[in-house]
Amino acid sequence: MSKYVVAAFYKFASLPDYKAKQSPLQSFCTKQGIKGTILLAEEGVNGTIAGPRAAVDAVLAELRSDARLSALAHKESYETMRGRT
Repeated sequence: MSKYVVAAFYKFASLPDYKAKQSPLQSFCTKQGIKGTILLAEEGVNGTIAGPRAAVDAVLAELRSDARLSALAHKESYETMRGRT
């Protein structure tokens, strides 16, 4: 069994370039093994993601590396994942 972090977040911000950010962010999340949904729009970001602690932290840091999202706050919960049978 492994412990997963579930992070929920949103931030209203002007993101007129949101379409250009979508593919790189999706690739980054895939490489980190993140599951969930992140919605990018002109008005900001909204998402719920899950994965190992380091992966969730990496995605949140990636989002916050954009100055417009630097104040992105999130809430966490935890889930224990068991192997599939």
